[in-house]
Amino acid sequence: MNKILLLFAFVFWGFSCTSQKTTDNKIQQFVDKFTADSCFYSAGVAIIIKDVEKGKILAQHNSKMALTPASSQKLVTTASALEILGGDYQFKTLIVTDGNIENGTLKGNLIIKGGGDPTLESKYFESQQNIARQIVFKLKELDINVIDGNILVDNSYFKPSIPRTWIWEDIGNYYGAVPNAINYRDNMYTLFFKSGQTGSKTKIWKTLPHNTGLKFDNQVVSSEINRDLAYIFGGNTSNLRRIEGSIPQNRNEFKVKGAFLHPELALLEDLKAELKNNNIKVLNQKGKSKTNRKELFKILSPKLKDIVYWTNQKSVNLFADQLLFEIGQKQNEKADWRTGTKTINEFWREKGIETKYQNLLDGSGLSHFNAISAEFFSQILTSMYHSNNYNAFLSSLPVAGKSGTLKHFGKSSVIASNWKAKTGSMTGVRTYCGYLKNSKDKDYIVCILINNHQCSSKELNNKLLNLLIHIYNY
Repeated sequence: MNKILLLFAFVFWGFSCTSQKTTDNKIQQFVDKFTADSCFYSAGVAIIIKDVEKGKILAQHNSKMALTPASSQKLVTTASALEILGGDYQFKTLIVTDGNIENGTLKGNLIIKGGGDPTLESKYFESQQNIARQIVFKLKELDINVIDGNILVDNSYFKPSIPRTWIWEDIGNYYGAVPNAINYRDNMYTLFFKSGQTGSKTKIWKTLPHNTGLKFDNQVVSSEINRDLAYIFGGNTSNLRRIEGSIPQNRNEFKVKGAFLHPELALLEDLKAELKNNNIKVLNQKGKSKTNRKELFKILSPKLKDIVYWTNQKSVNLFADQLLFEIGQKQNEKADWRTGTKTINEFWREKGIETKYQNLLDGSGLSHFNAISAEFFSQILTSMYHSNNYNAFLSSLPVAGKSGTLKHFGKSSVIASNWKAKTGSMTGVRTYCGYLKNSKDKDYIVCILINNHQCSSKELNNKLLNLLIHIYNY
């Protein structure tokens, strides 16, 4: 009897193993078929699929190959920010003075001391809008009716710079906004164009805000193509911006957005207008700011977990890069690109994740020289799955068919609501990294990085969706 039971147990165990192996092999077969597609004949493709609870790799292809991740790199930045700074961390902007308040008069300068808050007047945060009005309201609470001095800004928190590896086509455009000690309006300005017949030169008739601190060389022409094909060129060594390309013909108010060189100018413009509207006089007395200062009040940013939410949902480059700077500042007392990426590498290495084969050059993924493997992404996602910050991290990820950059992806398919991932795209690059809950309620990590694909975005989306559906069903 015991021999029969032992034989039965052995057969059952063998059947279970065979069944599990078949399932794993089936997922690998899906991956193999996907990578063999002619769309990827000359492409770099890296894939890893992992059962996150068991830590078992179910399928992979070139999983150690480091490829350009585009905006999927924000996964690494936001995970690092949550783990290093904490979900409740807040940026601070200090309103200080080098004088005293006497009988309703501030005898000294009013100084805005930046602390790297990326949310001031941001369209993503209602609480951070009308910042100039908020400042004036606080001044009135202090019974200040006259400022016997000037309105100054203190940008000493760190020096803004542009990564050497960003391409010329990106620098100057709105998505190429860089971190500043004082960020404002998402560090974006808007140009308003008038266009005529095809081939004719366009005219810039307004900027918002009025004081951009920039000069524009407009070479944009009108076109039959109904798309914004205008690009703004210029860096942080000059206030000159050259605009090339085309916009649709016969438009009276076509908007093109660019990146500020000095976002604090827009804050000063709005604040001075608000002070005037509230009858607070600024005597504009000239003189150097004194070093002996005292804080009048502070403006706090939303909590970091809320900034992370919008960073991943809308793929906001400025937020990601500002988080990178803040990580460097808090851990190594220096806010710049190199210190931020070095700090991230050190943090994950201490947690047992090898970083020497990855190349991190910014926080947003805008650099084409960033290189990350699918395996590295999967290790970060695994670590976050077991972290106290997991809920904040997971809720920040776009959801297939529901939100963010995945709102229209797989909308009517079985992966809708079950695929939560950060996407990345730039010319020739498409990446997806995140968590997939399969048909049996198991959590999988799925990371797919593709460089130099040879099919259209629509075709590629269909192929990716088909692969994810197959994985979901197993």
